[in-house]
Amino acid sequence: MASRERIQLSRGARVVLFVVWLGFCVGLAEGAARAGWRLSLGVSLRDPGQILYAYYPEMWHVFSVSPSRDDEFFDVLLLGGSVLDPHWGSIEQQLLEQLFLAGHRNVRVSNVGTPAHTTRDSLHKYRALSRHQFELVMLYHGINETRANNAPPEVFREDYSHYAWYEALNALAPYHGNASLSLPYTFRYLGVRARHALRPDRYIVEHVPREEWTRYGGDVRSAAAFEANLRAIIDEAAARGERLVLSTFAYYVPEDYSQERFDRRELDYVLHQTPLEIWGRPESVVAGIDAHNEVVRRLARDNDGVWFVDQATRMQGTPENFNDAAHLTTAGSRRFVEHILEVLPPTLFSEHVAGVRIVD
Repeated sequence: MASRERIQLSRGARVVLFVVWLGFCVGLAEGAARAGWRLSLGVSLRDPGQILYAYYPEMWHVFSVSPSRDDEFFDVLLLGGSVLDPHWGSIEQQLLEQLFLAGHRNVRVSNVGTPAHTTRDSLHKYRALSRHQFELVMLYHGINETRANNAPPEVFREDYSHYAWYEALNALAPYHGNASLSLPYTFRYLGVRARHALRPDRYIVEHVPREEWTRYGGDVRSAAAFEANLRAIIDEAAARGERLVLSTFAYYVPEDYSQERFDRRELDYVLHQTPLEIWGRPESVVAGIDAHNEVVRRLARDNDGVWFVDQATRMQGTPENFNDAAHLTTAGSRRFVEHILEVLPPTLFSEHVAGVRIVD
């Protein structure tokens, strides 16, 4: 009898030891995963739920100032691509200057516009910033998603997961703000990276389209994804009680455009910054922007809670506004902001009194 009890106790001890060992291994793996995310992409060791900051470091500045309706600032959030980026234009500066000259010295701009980003990035960012509050959100997109169309029908995905970038983001986004452990999304991320390595032929090249795939770019399949992302942002803004400005995308393509003439700076652009071909064939890019602009116009008509500016129509045919097909000169940035301010109530920015701060 005593021998049997000793055997049973020994088995129980082995179970306990196994549980302790398993817990130690999981803890070690969790620590290694957190350290890896921290060292490679700067994710917080203490809060693995802030995973999207690794992909969108431009949001850290917003996090650091923590915009709120209870502070003295009128907070404006800019969502978009490189046209909003201070390195590619002066929309942010023009917005602050024109409001300052109008007597509104309490405006703080949080600009998370980033080169190459699309409405899907802006949707991820806006949701990730849900802890913060803004009096006004300005959204400006239209050209970057035309690149997504440069893919065969069997490759294209409406969630843009035919980009390696978006497949990884789509896997990580559900964990942002919710994860207490990093291991679950680390395993998902490693699975995505394994697919990238094993099947590179099913993904778009991120910076310049595959030449052999540009023939598919005229089929503007991105319009449905563009609309779905915009609708989600509109719904998010309404739920948060934040006013939203939608704009069509202004562009200019000379009739005599060619990449050779662009490279020789023979066109009537001012600086000749970026050729159209980084997005695809010129005719496909134009068709894509036009389709996206029609989506913006339709959503603006269908949603009374947003302000709308038809930048494409108002800036059409004015080469002095453009450094290339999309990026604006200083004069173009000034007109862009003037058009925005024309649709906003003059009393909108007068609710607080304080100084101006810029958050890039």
